[in-house]
Formats: sequence, structure tokens, C-alpha cells
Amino acid sequence: MIRSPSSTNHAAAAHRQTAVGASLAALGVFIASLIARLYHLGAKPFWLDEIFTVQRSSLPLPGVIANSLRHHHIPTFFLLEHAMIASGAGAGPAALRAIPAIAGAINAVLVFAIAWKIGGRAAAVLAGLLMAFAPLQVGFSQEARSYTLMMTLILLGLDGLIGLALAPDALGLPLRDRRAPRAAWAVFGLGTLAALWTLGDAIPWLITANIAMVVAILPRVTARRRFLANWSMIQFVIIIAAAPGYIAMLKAVHDHVMRSFNWIPPLSARAGWADVASLYGLRDATMVTMRLLPTAYAALTALAFAFAALGTWRLRRQPSPLVVLIIAFLGLPLSLALISLIHPVLLPRYLLWSAAPFCILAGFGIEVLAKRAQKPTLALAVPLLLLNLAPYYHAETKPRWDEAAALLDSRMAAGDMLLVSDGAAPAMLAFERKSGDPVATPWQTTTHFKRAIKTLAAGHRVFAVYGPAGQGREPNEALFFAKVEALGGTAAPISAGKEITIEQIDPGSPGVVACSDSEAATALCQ
Repeated sequence: MIRSPSSTNHAAAAHRQTAVGASLAALGVFIASLIARLYHLGAKPFWLDEIFTVQRSSLPLPGVIANSLRHHHIPTFFLLEHAMIASGAGAGPAALRAIPAIAGAINAVLVFAIAWKIGGRAAAVLAGLLMAFAPLQVGFSQEARSYTLMMTLILLGLDGLIGLALAPDALGLPLRDRRAPRAAWAVFGLGTLAALWTLGDAIPWLITANIAMVVAILPRVTARRRFLANWSMIQFVIIIAAAPGYIAMLKAVHDHVMRSFNWIPPLSARAGWADVASLYGLRDATMVTMRLLPTAYAALTALAFAFAALGTWRLRRQPSPLVVLIIAFLGLPLSLALISLIHPVLLPRYLLWSAAPFCILAGFGIEVLAKRAQKPTLALAVPLLLLNLAPYYHAETKPRWDEAAALLDSRMAAGDMLLVSDGAAPAMLAFERKSGDPVATPWQTTTHFKRAIKTLAAGHRVFAVYGPAGQGREPNEALFFAKVEALGGTAAPISAGKEITIEQIDPGSPGVVACSDSEAATALCQ
């Protein structure tokens, strides 16, 4: 059938109008997402992992690389932060969180673009808004760590993978053939490689993508031999190009890989629900202890999962991209949950990128509604998501070690000692003191009650500090303060924020003053 010039021109004009509309919508998602991440960017204090970023990125260039590799990290992100510091931007929270914030805003646009590519305009907008305003996504975007940057690169890989899933008939063509989806192959390969060069946590994405290739794409390809040749070549290039960084890291570490995960708390129902609700259910949670924070919009969690179920049903006629999205969403949390039955590895930051395919599925839930209902639904979603996000900016998502340092500074004298529940607390307190007073005398700190008893016996005070510094196993608070009470605590507990409690113990208080005094003292000194 030969089209008339007028019909051809009409089709071209419609295509341009659609492209302009998509560009404007994507720009709107990006601006909204960026504003959400730049707002109060430097307001919250650093936590332990961010301090490591500051210290590592402040080293001379060779030190940045060596220190990164020695601590199980590819140095790419820290080199970027090193450049940020060297540019004169400084090493403050806002400066070092700028790259993650921009990456987080781009992630919302990539989610929009993937949904649009699959064929849902309203779905693309809703998916992009979910990524833009999800409290945990904003929280990780306001953290001086590499997770949102890695996620950006993984989403590029996912975009390429979806492009391949949408063109099964062309996947058997040689890559030199112009009809082959070379752009999709390139985006998948380069995005995956760049993610691997950013953080080792991208390795599960490479595995997940290959599973999706086998399950969702391979069965729909006719010329499978050529497809397998193309696929094998891309995998070979990715592995060969990524290998030097990982070989260097393994040589620098000189330790068993799984020992680096020994600090992760064991799997529990409470932690599992907190992960699910915060990652996929639009709930806010503390960054270190991952406790869910109160919300006035608990129904949003149920709505998010309902829309994801509707979106899955809506995409049933597009099985290839649907299966890719489901594998990308469920593959990571299910595999890490199974591994955690043997060795705990389940943390939200390791699962972060799996929220993107979930948002895409939830976005397609809107496509089930009648066309006339889609725009009002989107209009309602914006204020609702903003109201759900708003408490995040004022919530204590990170422990206030800055307040603790200031309180202790005003009370401690020479010879006093800190008795801390978390072995990483001294690093937090030292960092916060240094930022306020570069010549501050180092504090004596210990996790051992025996040293605290000796300090009291010498006539000095002990300040018992309970609070989480890193994402490790939390000591039992009741047991800690029961031992503190046996030392003879006299002053009322002081709070530094909601997660840190300080109790002052004066010498001469009725309590244990020597390790040999009593059976109770012996128990304390163990």
C-alpha cells in the first residue's frame, strides 16, 4: 500500500509531537526528582560509611585507589569525589552528596524512559514520579556513597536489555548489519560494564541480566546461533574489561570475600518487612538501623503493590519485557534472602536497584484505568507522593553523633573516659569533634567495662554512650545499661537525638569500683 504525501506528513508530525511530549515529560520528571534531592542536601549529618568516603576521597590520588581496593571497593566513585574535593567544592555533606543526588534524579528519568519504551505514556510518568519521590530513593541520593551512581548505570543496562526484548526478530542478525539492534546491545554492554567498574554490588545485575536473557529473550529468537554469538561476545567484552579492577581488589584485600559481610545482622521478620516496605512500599526508614518511621500514609504501601500487580497483568500481552522486569525485580531480593539463610547479606542498599523495575510495573498499573481517569490519577499522585515524602526531610534518619559530640565536649574533662556500646562510635565522635575543633584533645574511649571501672577508681568520670554508628549487629540496649547501672550511674540519661543515649557515672558512686570487689564486678569485667 502506497501512502499519500499528506498521510506521510501527518504521521511524521504526530511522531514529532509524541517525541516532544516525551521529552517535556522526561524533563519534568528530572526537575522534580532533582529538586527533591537537592532540597536540604547537606542538612543531615554524615554517618559512618559517609565518613569513610570523606577520609578516602581526601587522600592523595594513589592513596584513594589503594585504600579503595584494600577495603573491597572499586575506586571509581571515590576518584570522582576526590575530584570534587580538589575542585574546591569542599568535603562537606552537600558537596560530596551532589553526585549521588544528580545520579538519583537521572534514575527517575531512566525509569520513565524504560516504561515509555515498553509502550505506556501514563505508565512512564507514574513510574518516574514513584522513583522521584520514594523516600528511600531520596535518602540514598542524599548519601555520599556510590549506590545511586551504580543504579544509574544498571538502569542503562536494563534499558538496553528491554530494547533487546522488544526486538527478538532482529537479535539473530550480525552486529555489523544495520538492521541489528546495535544501540540496545551497546547500551546494555556499556551500562553493565560501567556499573561493574563503579561497585562490586553490580555483579548480581550481570547474573540477573543473563538469567533474563535465557528465560525471556532466547526462546523468542529464531536465529539462535547468531544471537548466542552476539551475546557471548558482549559477555566476553564485559568480563575481560571489568576483570582488572576485581583482580586488583582481590590482591589488595588478602581476605576471604564473605568475611567482609560478617557485620550484617541476621535475617529476621522485622528487618525483612522493613526492607520490603521501604524499598517498594514508599515507606521511610532510618539509614543505619533500618527501622521503619511512622507514616500517615500507610495505605500507599498497599496501593503500590496493588498497582504493581495490575501493571503485571496489563503487560501480559508483552511477555518478553514483562518477564525481564519481573526477574530484575524479584531475582535480587529472592537470591539474597536465600543466601542469608546461610550467611546474612540482605541489606536495602544491596537491593536498591531492584526498586526500579518494581516502579515500572507499578507505573503500568495506571494503564488499566480508563483513559479519562489516567490524568486525574496522575494529578492526584503528585501531591500524595509529596506529602508522603515531606516528613523525610525532618525525620532523624541518621544518628545524631554531631549532637552527641557537642554534648560530650561540654561535659568531659581530662582523664574522663567514654564507654561506648558500638566499636565504631569513637570514629564518629572523633570525626564530629575534628570538624568543630581541629586541635581537640583525643578522648579516651573503650568498649570494655574493665577499663571503665579502673577509670572510676582513679577518680575520673565515665560517660556511657549507647547508639548505632554503623549497620552492624546492635548490642542489647537493656543489657548495656544494666551493666552501666552496676557501675553506679548517678545522672539522668541525656539524649542526642532519638538513637543515642548518654549516661554520666561519677567516681565514688555506689557501684562497682574494682574488678575484684564482687561477683557482679567479675561479671562486668568479662
